[in-house]
This record gives sequence, C-alpha cells and structure tokens, in this order.
Amino acid sequence: MKPGKAVPVIKVLLLDGHTVQALSVLKALKNTGYFITVFCESKISYGYTSRYPDKKVICPAIKKNESDFLSFLKSYLALYPHDVIIPLFDNSAVVLNEHRKEFDQSGIKIALPGYDLFRLASNKSVLMKFCRDNGFPHPSTEDLNTDNLRKACETVGFPALIKPVSSSGANGIVYINSVNELEKVFYRIEKQFGSAILQKYVEHEGFYFNAMLFRDYSGNFSKTVIIKIKRYFPTKGGTGSFSETVENEEIESMCKSILTCLDWHGFADFDLIIDKFTKNPRLIEINPRIPACIHASLAAGINFPMMIVNDALRKSLPDSEYRTNIKIRYFAMDFLWFIFSRERFRSNPSWFKFRDKDLFYQDGCNEILPMISGIFMGLRKYMSKEYRQSKLQ
Repeated sequence: MKPGKAVPVIKVLLLDGHTVQALSVLKALKNTGYFITVFCESKISYGYTSRYPDKKVICPAIKKNESDFLSFLKSYLALYPHDVIIPLFDNSAVVLNEHRKEFDQSGIKIALPGYDLFRLASNKSVLMKFCRDNGFPHPSTEDLNTDNLRKACETVGFPALIKPVSSSGANGIVYINSVNELEKVFYRIEKQFGSAILQKYVEHEGFYFNAMLFRDYSGNFSKTVIIKIKRYFPTKGGTGSFSETVENEEIESMCKSILTCLDWHGFADFDLIIDKFTKNPRLIEINPRIPACIHASLAAGINFPMMIVNDALRKSLPDSEYRTNIKIRYFAMDFLWFIFSRERFRSNPSWFKFRDKDLFYQDGCNEILPMISGIFMGLRKYMSKEYRQSKLQ
C-alpha cells in the first residue's frame, strides 16, 4: 500500500436493534473499527439507546408490514451502501434469506448460512428428520395435522411438547400430558403460528446447554463456546437469564459432527439438553443467526460478530483463547424469572448476588439506558394477554 493512501472503512448494517443481542454485537464490531449502522423500530430499544452505533435509523416494523420494511431497506441501501448486513431476529433473517440473490447482485454480503442450510435449521420438523436420518441424538418428534393427533401421541408418548415448526424464545411451546390436552391447544397453536410438531419432553436436571461456534469455507472451526443455562424464563423452558461458560467435549464433538455432515458454512447456535437418564446430550434446535446469549461468547474471549463480518469479506478466522467460569446475567429476563419462579429464594447462585469479578450483564454492557429500555420493552410485551399466554404455557 502506498504511503498516505486511505484504508476503506468497512460498513456494517445491523438489523433488529430492539433485540438484546444488538448491544453485544454493536460493542464487538465498534471495537473492531467498523462503521456501524443500526436499524431500530423505536427509540425505546437496546440499539437506539446504545452509545456504540455510528448511525441510528428508525425503520418500519417488519412484523407489521414485511413489504414496507423490505422497500425501506432497499431504498436506504441505494442511498447509503454497506458491505455487510447482519440480521439479529427471525423475521428479518427469513426476509433476507428469501431475497439474498438481489443483495448478492448488488455486492452486499448477507451474514447468514446459505439458503438451503438456513431453511433446514429454521424448520424444527426438517431438522429433526435430518437428525433421525443421520443418527444424531434428538427427542422423538412427529409432525402434527388434524388427522394424526392421537397417532402422534402414541408414537411420541408423554409428557410431550407441542412446538411451532418456526418460532423463537419458547413462543407457542406448550407442555402436555394427554391427548385431550393436545386437542385443546393444537388448533390455537396452528392458527397463531402455523405448522407444529409434537416432541417428547426430555427429563433433565433443571438446566440446559447452548453451544456457539463458527465453521469457515475451508471447514475450519472456531473455538466452541458452551454455556450451561441455570435459570431461564419461562421457568418450564425458555430464554436463559443466568448462565455460565463451561467445557463439554461430548457436546462440542456432536455439534462439529452435525455441521460437518451439513457442510455448514457460517455461525451456528445450538440448543441441547442432557437426558437425565442416559446422561447424553440431545439436540433441540439450531439457530442460524446471532442469539440473545451472544454476550457470553464475547465475555469469554470469542468475538463471533467479528468472525461473521471477516468471513463475509473472505478474511481468516482469528485465534482466540476461550475462558470458562464466566457468568452471564440477562437482568430483564432474570427479573421475570424472580417474579414467576418458586425457587426465587433458593437459587444457586443467589438471585441477590449482583456483583462478581466474572459476572457480566448481557442487557447492560456498561450502559444503563439500554438496560432500562429492555425492562420497559419486556413489561410492555407482557401487558398483552396473547403474548403472556404464548410464553407462559
């Protein structure tokens, strides 16, 4: 490079600034030196109240009108070109995946696995069939329709969970113990969320695991970040509110084998449960986008957002050291856990322990305004009776 020649600044557009993971991704990428724009549906959101974005843009809410959002996005990029787009939630990830050819042709990189892989990972029914066909441990699962409810119950057994084929954050998941209970909720779930599956409930020790890793174009893996989720909301299974980074060779090996079998390229986020009786992990789902718990990886020394951008630009994976015993708290969700859990005064570690040298807050990141915004957004959601029902059942 000639002396004095300016180095082009990499511009990254971050969608879904209302999500808690926006905070962690913004900080991780800003510290890398990229120019970061964040799209937010409201000024009361994690992304808009954060100090890390270089530019904040109020955009149409994709849930309310997908076509308006897509039109706004395309118009914005025509005026202000960016190098990479990172979606942080299911709705925007699905839209980008469906239109990725248009963005590829314009030279903008979409930070998601390929079209077919994304669809497989996003569909619980297809993913479970993949696991069955390739011998990867998973709960017994059957597709549901109006004609096979009793047969599905006979195959799966009880207790069981009815799950929407595509959903996030435990929305629409209902614990059932009989055919009658399934018949009561199936039509409501199908009407609200679309196709559903019946899945055997895996007895466990009261916690589950999340594993995050990256596989590049050459088949090389990053370090694997594994978190043991000790508290979660809803209390029967949902978003982690308190977790700790750990090592687990069996989980790591299983996740790498699955991604190799898929010939996966990109970031992957796994949810797994250890069977109480066999002591073996079982795959519950794969998330092809950045999850809410991404802050755990950053606190543990693994910068997945930087890997995602660098890989989109065909740069190599960085070498990093992984730290275990890092504790992560999602305070807005932990507050709801405290309200609804019968274990509120018996939790280990104590709910009332707010400071520790290895304790990090994923909805704070040293910023108080985003944390306040997050609590407000959570309370506003739970004012909706429909939302409460979809989460708490």
